[in-house]
Amino acid sequence: MKKTNIGLIAGGTVALAAAGTFSYLKRKKNDTDVTGSNLQEKEREDKQLSPDANKDDVEKGLSALDHAYREEWVANTITPTEEEIKRAEKKVNE
Repeated sequence: MKKTNIGLIAGGTVALAAAGTFSYLKRKKNDTDVTGSNLQEKEREDKQLSPDANKDDVEKGLSALDHAYREEWVANTITPTEEEIKRAEKKVNE
């Protein structure tokens, strides 16, 4: 094989790999799912509004990260809101 053909094949492979990597990173940056454990993703999710804020009054004012934690709390039967914590404390103090 000629050196020019090898160079074209290698260059094309590098270009495809770079395009694929760029596409993946762009998609990952715009992804709104709350599933990451990366600190930067959590910081980004903490700035976004909860996806259920329009549907659920309890979700109003929560961030997307709080939403994810709340889902965990509900699944583990931990009181998810400050209001419920205050009610529970009031019950204990009576």
